[in-house]
Amino acid sequence: MKELVQAFSTLEEDRVYQIIDEYLAKSGEPLALVNELSQGMEEVGRLFKDDEYALGELIYSGEIFKGAMDKVKPFLKDEDDKPHRKVIIGTVEGDIHDLGKNIVITLLECSGFQVIDLGVDVPASKFVDAVKETGARLVGMSLLLTTAMDSMRQAIKSLNNSGHRDSIKIMIGGAPTSERLKEDVGADFYGRDAIEALAIARSVFNQ
Repeated sequence: MKELVQAFSTLEEDRVYQIIDEYLAKSGEPLALVNELSQGMEEVGRLFKDDEYALGELIYSGEIFKGAMDKVKPFLKDEDDKPHRKVIIGTVEGDIHDLGKNIVITLLECSGFQVIDLGVDVPASKFVDAVKETGARLVGMSLLLTTAMDSMRQAIKSLNNSGHRDSIKIMIGGAPTSERLKEDVGADFYGRDAIEALAIARSVFNQ
């Protein structure tokens, strides 16, 4: 399966699709594919950050990821979709990175969740308004820049003061996040990657 990470990170689109088709034909576990694709996206992100890939290559990787997930999606779909399982997700204020966030969104949607994507650079008030308007029980906050940690802390503080904190769970994720940061900002869960984020979402709605 590491071959998929390699093919994705080198942007070999046809090879990526071939590996996926062959794996699914053998009744392989679809979540394993998502994990490998996520690792491939992380590697592309690193190459872009190190100026080894240009913006066009980053965008192309997103197109490959979408095509790959279109193949995997039918195998991930829950037999009993539950549209009321609403999840709010956004990248906190001061950060415009959305690569990891979008991977999580794709996986959640493929697994039967209704995702309200607030986008990037999301102020605290927008998270609060979204909870009030949608009644979602899970809020996901993402960041890549350590300078945005205070924004994450403020967003959670605003939710604490909104009168809705007891009815929601908050999950954080992104490269610099950790269990320690989760405790520091007052979140309920830390998702190390998209697979963990999905497991957390399922646990919240199965309670």
